[in-house]
Amino acid sequence: MKSKPIGALFGLLALVAILGVAPAFGQTANEIDIAANAGSSKDAACVAANNCFTPNPLTVTPGTTVTWKNTDTTTHVICSGKISDDQCGSVFEDDSLKKGTTFQFTFANAGTFDYFCSVHPWMTGQVIVAAAGSTPSTTTPTPNATTTTPTPDNTTAVPEFGPVASIVLAIAVMSMVVFVAKTRGIPKF
Repeated sequence: MKSKPIGALFGLLALVAILGVAPAFGQTANEIDIAANAGSSKDAACVAANNCFTPNPLTVTPGTTVTWKNTDTTTHVICSGKISDDQCGSVFEDDSLKKGTTFQFTFANAGTFDYFCSVHPWMTGQVIVAAAGSTPSTTTPTPNATTTTPTPDNTTAVPEFGPVASIVLAIAVMSMVVFVAKTRGIPKF
């Protein structure tokens, strides 16, 4: 009766593969979505949850192109920096991110980059650029960029298995087909 352990193993492989492929649907790992109604007021629900930009913060590696996607109904202006520093766009800026449009910026240097919407200053976000397996730098990556150290309670990680997930999913599906064909039945877990 080896069918239960083998069936469980195939089920587990299929689950891992599905979870690995899931982030590829809807939102990419390098995309920041602007929440619906984020620009409506400083009392918008996303302000308290700190997710007017999702994910927030976004962690990427140097050389990654990040895409901001406006899913809100109003126009936004994405500026690097902090509203309190009175510096808008010292590293990147998009003057008019209209509904349904996108803005892209490639982060060449490691560091932590704060950004906000200059039209709706309660909308703030952060991109952390760090080499894989390292912690972000606490030094300023460019002369005008703002750098901070993220706190553990506001970090967001998106699992990403890359092209390996598709291979694992294909193997799991083929294995299940072979298993069902040999046993002429669906495995019971």
